[in-house]
Amino acid sequence: MELKETLLMPKTNFEMRGNLPNKEPVLVKKWQDGNLYQNMLKNREGCKPFAFHDGPPYANGDMHCGHMLNRILKDMIVRQKTMQGFYVPFVFGFDTHGLPIENQVIKSGVNRKTTPTSEFRQKCREYALTQVKRQQDQIVRLGIMGDYEGAYKTLEKQFESNQIEVFATMALKGLIYKGLKPVYWSWSSESALAEAEIEYKDVKSYAIYVAFNMIDGKGVVPNGSKAVIWTTTPYSLPSNLAISVNPRFNYGLYHTEKGDFILLEENANSLKEELGFETFECVKTFKGKELEGMRYEPLFPYFKNLKEKGAFFVLCGEHVTDSDGCGVVHTASGFGEDDYKVLKNFTDIPVVCPTDESCCFTDEVWDYKGMFVKDTDKLIIKRLKDEGKLIKRENHLHSYPFCYRTGAPIIY
Repeated sequence: MELKETLLMPKTNFEMRGNLPNKEPVLVKKWQDGNLYQNMLKNREGCKPFAFHDGPPYANGDMHCGHMLNRILKDMIVRQKTMQGFYVPFVFGFDTHGLPIENQVIKSGVNRKTTPTSEFRQKCREYALTQVKRQQDQIVRLGIMGDYEGAYKTLEKQFESNQIEVFATMALKGLIYKGLKPVYWSWSSESALAEAEIEYKDVKSYAIYVAFNMIDGKGVVPNGSKAVIWTTTPYSLPSNLAISVNPRFNYGLYHTEKGDFILLEENANSLKEELGFETFECVKTFKGKELEGMRYEPLFPYFKNLKEKGAFFVLCGEHVTDSDGCGVVHTASGFGEDDYKVLKNFTDIPVVCPTDESCCFTDEVWDYKGMFVKDTDKLIIKRLKDEGKLIKRENHLHSYPFCYRTGAPIIY
């Protein structure tokens, strides 16, 4: 007996193959000829409206699974609300601004640096419109209901005019302010990035221990005592404006053959080994809160005019951890979010980030003017060593953020 004769298979006229190349055009034509969306709206005229906005996708490539999920879920909501008796207009949108479109134009061979701005924008506009048409044709094939003819594009003058009008209204109501804060900055594409546009890779960086010399210990520690920080961004040290400690942690003053150092008490023994101290005696202990307001000598000659506003003092911050390190954190408002918050909350010091859009130092850091910040790491380390401020240098493997579009590391 043949095995297949023992199987009870269902009998059906339903085709076993999808045969989509032939069936899909027929289905699409049926949806279009039936004017389902228009008839749906007509049947719900006068009903309570349900406003459902299409947050637009970028017009920079073919539809993919992410677009499909977005479109199909929205279509389910439109149909559900319509069946519940609401009037549900749904207008498709396309985001035609931003770096993704510029990147695609650059990849096509256009040199953004040498192309006049107006010409570059026109090329981006032309590319975006071709992508809108391409995506629209593909959306139709999903059987999604909506207003295809009236789809809005962010490059339309009316859309931009409406944006300006809304912005003006917000400004007149006092809802708009201008400020500075650190962001993920892609120097390779000269653009800020969102968290979703960041990918992390393991890299080796220079990690250094640096000593900050106290010039006013407030009677808690002798003048000349040193607070030790650890950092993997030596290039940010010229922009140092404060050092932070945790007000709740226990710290100690330790006498060594290299001087007296302020270290986190909990990690003192491991730091003794890490930093290579032979003599190591705890002179006294104190809470981090007691260190607040101590003054130290700036590592570099830049931004000394900010002393009057409270720069180069010890501040307290809950962002300082005791998981490892010295419990003392170098603080530069332009190169870290926690640094920015601490300085903003406790001082009047302006945000300092002396770099241009290519992450090269400006003339505010005159010794390294025009140099890419990461290229100054070795020079800064050598300078600290020559001046007796470097305690230790090592190579450190850690996770670092990269721009997912260009594949280049970013600067925070």
